Amino acid sequence: MSRKKPNSAAAKKKDPGTPAGAKDLMWTNNEFGQSDNRFRFLADAIPHKVWTSGPDGNASYYNQGWYDYVGAQSFSELRRDIWDILHSDDRKIAEECYNNALQTGKGAELEHRFRRHDGLYRWHLTSFSPHRNEKGEIVAWVGTSSDIDEQKRSRQALQQSEAHFKALTFHNSLPIWQMDGNGQMVFVNDAWRSWSGFNIEQANTGDPVTRIHPDDREKVTSEFRSLFEQRLPMRLKFRYKNAEKDDYRWILDNAHPVFNPNFDGYIGTMTDIHEQEQARLTIQQLMKKKDDFLAIASHELKTPITSMKASLQILDKINSGKYNPEKSSSFINMANKQVDKLMAIVSDLLDVSKIQSGKMLLNKTTYAFDESLTECVTEMMLHGSMHEISLECDGPVMVNADKLRIEQVITNLLSNAIKYSPGKTAIGVKITKSNNELKCLVRDHGIGIPPEQQPFIFDRFYRVDDSSSNFPGLGLGLYISSQIIEKHNGKIGLDSEAEKGSTFWFTLPLSS
Repeated sequence: MSRKKPNSAAAKKKDPGTPAGAKDLMWTNNEFGQSDNRFRFLADAIPHKVWTSGPDGNASYYNQGWYDYVGAQSFSELRRDIWDILHSDDRKIAEECYNNALQTGKGAELEHRFRRHDGLYRWHLTSFSPHRNEKGEIVAWVGTSSDIDEQKRSRQALQQSEAHFKALTFHNSLPIWQMDGNGQMVFVNDAWRSWSGFNIEQANTGDPVTRIHPDDREKVTSEFRSLFEQRLPMRLKFRYKNAEKDDYRWILDNAHPVFNPNFDGYIGTMTDIHEQEQARLTIQQLMKKKDDFLAIASHELKTPITSMKASLQILDKINSGKYNPEKSSSFINMANKQVDKLMAIVSDLLDVSKIQSGKMLLNKTTYAFDESLTECVTEMMLHGSMHEISLECDGPVMVNADKLRIEQVITNLLSNAIKYSPGKTAIGVKITKSNNELKCLVRDHGIGIPPEQQPFIFDRFYRVDDSSSNFPGLGLGLYISSQIIEKHNGKIGLDSEAEKGSTFWFTLPLSS
């Protein structure tokens, strides 16, 4: 949603995630990285309307669901009309709620009606919350609007008549429940029983509470009791174990108090919002990855640039006669090393760009893998490493692969083994052959990787939390290596134990 209407002419929509003319979009490749594609794919796939806006409240993205519902053809058209498609009875409340959120920095939820492209108004549940950076500043607002027209109309009908209520809800696909003024369940429909796995007798013994996720249980029950005592409407969001799928799913438990005329309990519905909530959490995770990467990249680039600048300043003084000219070579060497570091960072970023765009091409030749591996080990030793690298190979091994790219993988694994085992000097490299493929293993005795972090070690920009502040790097090397091996129809993996070291390995088909 947006508080301002753009003045630019509407452009034809080519892609709802990056509409033409929207220079202030938050979800762009320049700022958000290639994760934008993953986010837009997910946002367009879920049956909810997703939107984002900048900290000032101006809309920056609408997913495909919005364009399909409104019938808009461009981003500028949709942002211009978004407030006009609100029902006139709901607009004032929505504007006050949104303005209050922008002023207080707190998210909110509300129900209102949006006009569809055919002129029909349908009820929606809109939820939006701020995304903050490390300084606590709001950098974006993320919102979802879910069509709850059927649920809303069901709830309205339930409040009119008890008989009508039971007739409507008994076979309704939406889980529905009714509680009396003493907190006892008096009705649950078939959908509720199927979803929760309990009947009404079990519901009154408190058994359903055990299916609430342990991390949410105390908070939910406390909020429920408080709202019940105050006779206030309930809108509780938590994870509940679905009996049919035997898995925790996010639900919205929405209930309204009933007065006839005295307080007579609650009528409530359970709405599965798992995909919507997963989308919101995914957005937050991607935003965090982007922020972490920018922070790491800034640090990694700043260090060599600062060193180069210092070397150049000293060389300038040497040139002007203030320092001994004989010292110039050492500062030139220092500057060259920093240039090499910058080139390596830029090279990694270019490789990621090629991988994401599908432009990383392989120049395959048949060559002796064991000889290439020996060269990589020798070169690594010549760089002055204090580590002792042992190589074990049964004989000549021929492969048909891109020699430079595979050497890039080997160098990366050797560099990581050296970097993450500062107190242990022994590193083992081994080649084995079986089933028409070779397996290359690099073993260190360093800090190791905790089991819970191992599944993510080959993800782009991922770095082990405990070591990220102690070891340099962008978290791209293993990701690039995994993509290179995958393009060679090989596999890559690791075996590791915290504080006992790691063994990284990859396989390649043997050449016939």
